[in-house]
Amino acid sequence: MTKSHYAKVNKHNEVVLPVRVAEELGIVPGDELRVEPNGHGIYVHLPVNALKRVYVEVTNKCNLNCSTCMRNVWDVKFGYMTEETFERILASFQDLPNKPELFFGGYGEPLSHPRILDMIQHAKELGHRVSLITNGILLTERVANRLIELKLDMLWVSMDGASPECYMDVRLGDALPRIIDNLKYLQVKKYRTFGASNWAGYPKLGIAFVAMKRNIHNLNEVIRLGNRLGAVEFSISNVLAHDHTLLDENLYMRSLDMVVGQEIRPLVHMPLMDIRPDTVDVLSNILKNMNRLELTGSLLNQNTDQCPFVERGSASIRWDGMVSPCLPLLYTHTHFLDDRERTSREYFVGNIREKSLLEIWKDENYSALRKRLQDFDFSPCAFCNSCEMANENLEDCFGNLQPTCGGCLWARGLIRCP
Repeated sequence: MTKSHYAKVNKHNEVVLPVRVAEELGIVPGDELRVEPNGHGIYVHLPVNALKRVYVEVTNKCNLNCSTCMRNVWDVKFGYMTEETFERILASFQDLPNKPELFFGGYGEPLSHPRILDMIQHAKELGHRVSLITNGILLTERVANRLIELKLDMLWVSMDGASPECYMDVRLGDALPRIIDNLKYLQVKKYRTFGASNWAGYPKLGIAFVAMKRNIHNLNEVIRLGNRLGAVEFSISNVLAHDHTLLDENLYMRSLDMVVGQEIRPLVHMPLMDIRPDTVDVLSNILKNMNRLELTGSLLNQNTDQCPFVERGSASIRWDGMVSPCLPLLYTHTHFLDDRERTSREYFVGNIREKSLLEIWKDENYSALRKRLQDFDFSPCAFCNSCEMANENLEDCFGNLQPTCGGCLWARGLIRCP
């Protein structure tokens, strides 16, 4: 049973956190914690200066050409992160007692980097939690053995179908049987090394799925397949429509409409119920009728208006050392909300080859940007989309300048990254 921790309110009405909790969350004296009511109490956000995760894109090259990938609307330089650049990332945290998680992922295939296993080894030796996302094709027996030996904390595998036909329709390759064989080998090797439980040993397995009209019928089978392979987490995202073909495949246009007038839509409180055809129909109709749904105290189908990258305390580093607040801002790209094309311009806060990541992270302008993102006082371009300002992320009608994030589908809770 998880031990309870209690904060205290002193005579000045100041909330004092338990020391252990503050240390685990990276909270230090002087931090500001955003507080907001949630109907029954308060929700406390992490301070914007707590660096908890660093996304490291070791390459933007990939061995697949998936129809859903942002790479289809690119005109960029390709390359691999140099050993010097990676060592500069690690050197940024050498004096920190609580080091941030390093997440190897971006817009390429991390396992295609010739030194990825050495990078993981060095990061683990220095005390970092390390995660990696892959399409699974290069997860050979040799690589799997090393990941187990190095105790990689979390391995995410992208899998958009549980049948070769469904997988090939999205990933444009016939590699699913090979990927499943690779994961079976990983599972057996983990069993022999650590024991039978999915939670025993390393790496833990997560499955990432991009949902579209063409493959949503296969999601249940993907989850069943993942369970058989020992997955402990599943990350489901909508597709980001880079062209009209993918726009026709998206599953969230009505969800965008539900944001408008959310405060005047009826709120339905529901208890836990058995999952049966009749109860599923009831819950489905509640959502279809544009009601807000609270399930055992948690509000569903609400407009989040939160930057998930700021909430995670994360920064993103491109293969060439450029540092960005989030993965979507690593590259200029276009996408569609309806028939209107929107260009998201890349945005950087520094370069790891010129300053340490902590120097960049503590920069006054970058700190102010994270505060602005946590407050999320941007115009609602994602569902308004009615003026020329919505065409790019350079400025909005609230007076914000780049990056303007009111049109970000990650912040609206529609697109997700593990």
